[in-house]
Amino acid sequence: MEKIRIDVVGLAHMDVRDCWKEYAEEAVGKSLTLQPEPENIKDPFAVRVREGSRNIGHVAVTDLDVVYQALYGGKLQRLRGVVVKSNAEPPVLTVECEVESIAWDYEPFDSEVYGDWKYDGLPLMPRKLEMMQDLTADLIDFLEAGESAKTILKLGEQFLEMNPYDLSREMTRARYRIERLLAAREEPELKVLAEKLSQEKGMIMRHENREKVARYLFIDLPKRLHKQGLEDSHYTYNNRLKELEAQLQAFPYHLYDKFLYDPVDFLREVYYNHVPRKYLFPLLSGIVLMILKGMVEIQRWGRDGDRLPISEIKKFRKIDLSNDEKMEIAKASIKELLEKRDATGKPVISQKNQWAAIMSVIVKEYALIECDMKAFCKKMDEWGFGEDSSYSFPCNYDSLSKCTDYAKNLSRNWDTSGTQYKRMVNVANVLREIVKEKLYRK
Repeated sequence: MEKIRIDVVGLAHMDVRDCWKEYAEEAVGKSLTLQPEPENIKDPFAVRVREGSRNIGHVAVTDLDVVYQALYGGKLQRLRGVVVKSNAEPPVLTVECEVESIAWDYEPFDSEVYGDWKYDGLPLMPRKLEMMQDLTADLIDFLEAGESAKTILKLGEQFLEMNPYDLSREMTRARYRIERLLAAREEPELKVLAEKLSQEKGMIMRHENREKVARYLFIDLPKRLHKQGLEDSHYTYNNRLKELEAQLQAFPYHLYDKFLYDPVDFLREVYYNHVPRKYLFPLLSGIVLMILKGMVEIQRWGRDGDRLPISEIKKFRKIDLSNDEKMEIAKASIKELLEKRDATGKPVISQKNQWAAIMSVIVKEYALIECDMKAFCKKMDEWGFGEDSSYSFPCNYDSLSKCTDYAKNLSRNWDTSGTQYKRMVNVANVLREIVKEKLYRK
């Protein structure tokens, strides 16, 4: 006989929703039945938990594998167990079931649905998901090797912090395995860590967790990649975007459409559809690429319908402007920069050669003007920014021509040494934000 412990969540949404706190406080010792629910529209692998005819909650997704492995190993239709632990906030019940046999190698989930799906676009493995994979492997290895509690505790705390970022099928299994290995250790601090993980894995789909992960994947990550100049690399995929978008649309369970409707809820859909890592990462890569290329239109963000994240994603959208509109934005942006002062009250522009950074942003980065250095200086004269203007540091061809490497190249390709570089970067950063604000106002 073997004993397994299963976490039960969702009390606030089931038959005890009006008294779930009181139920959780008095739950220890209650006998519960774990009943597979293949008719569940959201998740055909869901396992309903009931007390008699009352539906109490559902088995946490992280524990579904072991439930089905126990059912398969014992040739059972359902499991029965007793509540041995109860946590009221967040509400998680731990049910202990005694079974004769567990088929640990049994694979309950079907991957055939992904058989014909492909994505051959740019791979953009989010760093946190990559770190999570390495951290999980190390933690399991150290636990199985009997490593010291101090080492395991350090990794375990990192694991808890990273816990919500990987929603793949493999990671849900790893969470259950890590919890069992921690609980089997004698050290009190590791048992406490196992308790924390039990609560966290049971409630990993809390809205605040999904919100945090969605912001990282669909706002912070694209911003970082944009800053690195990813979409201007040697092969931009611009000639295949429609084809790649069609590949995303073909992903099973309409997950790409669900992302477009609500990126926060999309993460719950990924979790409850038990998407394997090998298919989840290409899906996320494609989504991030579509964001970078300005090809997504988000309808809603989270249960509260927050508009700010949507506006952040909209900033990646490509805006079709006439040449006159581009000139208007360039002129207004440069004028604002020339009049701008830093936090100490000093002008942002302090040398004539900083016009090289201005030309780089206006001409090379945003392509608001198409011209060489002489034509650029002539245009600045026409706009009142030349030698005849009242500005302290007007545009001057002789000064500009001494900084050709800055003027003719994108900022990421500049020589990164010396004080001149710092002055150029400062001006480019300030001007970039001014231009962005005017572009996205269009």
